[in-house]
Amino acid sequence: MRFTASEALSFVEDARSFGESVVTRANELITQNDSGKITVEAARAALLQCAAEAQRSQTGGINGNGSVEITEDERAKWMRGATNSILQRAGLTEMVRKAAKERGEEMDLDPGEFRGVRNVELAGWALEMDGVRSNSRDRNQIVAAALTGASAGSFGRSNPMQSTGMFPIVLENVMHKVLQAAYMTTPDTWRRFCGVGSVSDFRLHNRYLKGTFSKLDTLTESGEFKNKSIPDAAKELIKATTKGNIIALTRQAIVNDDLGAFNDLAVDLARAAKLSVEIDVYELLALNSGLGPIMNDGNTLFHADHGNIVTPAAAPTVTSIEAMAILMASQTDVSGNEILDIKPAVAVSPIGLGGQMRLLNEAQYDPDTANKLQRPNIVNGTFSDTVATARLSGTRYYGFADPQIAPAIEVVFLDGIQEPVLDMQDGWRVDGTEWKVRFDYGVGGVNYRSAATNAGA
Repeated sequence: MRFTASEALSFVEDARSFGESVVTRANELITQNDSGKITVEAARAALLQCAAEAQRSQTGGINGNGSVEITEDERAKWMRGATNSILQRAGLTEMVRKAAKERGEEMDLDPGEFRGVRNVELAGWALEMDGVRSNSRDRNQIVAAALTGASAGSFGRSNPMQSTGMFPIVLENVMHKVLQAAYMTTPDTWRRFCGVGSVSDFRLHNRYLKGTFSKLDTLTESGEFKNKSIPDAAKELIKATTKGNIIALTRQAIVNDDLGAFNDLAVDLARAAKLSVEIDVYELLALNSGLGPIMNDGNTLFHADHGNIVTPAAAPTVTSIEAMAILMASQTDVSGNEILDIKPAVAVSPIGLGGQMRLLNEAQYDPDTANKLQRPNIVNGTFSDTVATARLSGTRYYGFADPQIAPAIEVVFLDGIQEPVLDMQDGWRVDGTEWKVRFDYGVGGVNYRSAATNAGA
């Protein structure tokens, strides 16, 4: 995970109160994070250690209220154990571990001495770690103080005025891990036939298709080389937008040790983020009676002028699949010079046609011929993947090229971040903590040559 621009700015600004050496370290950590050498969480932990060392050098190891300064190693160990404790009690450990494994990571999720510790106890413990006595307060006061108490325990937040105590950091760590894990483990199908891209802002971005020179020209009779015109390029437009919601963890829920905000709300919100892309892709494909979005030339993605509609319309058969493959292979580049020989790789259809599409693609012998034992299936293996979904209806089906080579539809993410982003602040509308989950992405058609469709029957 990378710092966003606003997070990086806050990260540096929060370091300023500890001196220029800590600011320098903050900038170094941002650079390392940007190059993928360190995670956001590890960068924050490293900066905490740097700030603690700077503070000890100024106070001789004693903080302002006369107590001994807690080392960063102790803080990091405490936050890891407290985070794992909440994950375990919420029943989310296996989901988080599975998501980490899919990313190729090994994650320590053992709560150790924190096993079974309730939220109120964690809040009181956090106050003590922050240098605030809690033994004379009731549960409501402990939780309220833990949610709003400030310390030098966190950096890089989007709102520098919000709580920086250890307890809010633990809650944010839990929410982030749950959100990330639930998002990653929620299945989707759009990645199987759509390309993935990145945009740097929310403006319209061009997706260019280059033309070609065709073949080289023969020299003139006098032996001169002919000038060659630079081929034109076509472009399509795509942009990212923001989607999101806010969920809250109330003080009452913490006091009551209610973990529903983590194992219900956060999981559901992460899955909603994953499904948002899935739904938007199929809604784009279903536009204009299944012919897709309007492209830059004023025609739909699938249009007679684009040469990507199989005629006559027919139910999936060996003949109709072969016709689709021929149509895609016959597409030419923008200049009309080069035959692209694009091959269908993914079949996409309503779920009711899924069985027939798989049969046609996998049968060794022609299933449309009575004496099929003597006639090979000429479209066997045409598709490397078949996607059948209830998000499409009717009889229309599609063929798409390999999205890694020539995507017809692209999903773009702001700054390449393919997961929802979490921001936390003290509750304004509720007595507790609020988390805003936002997701910046966009969906668009980028190349009509890479797909074909049949209206079916």
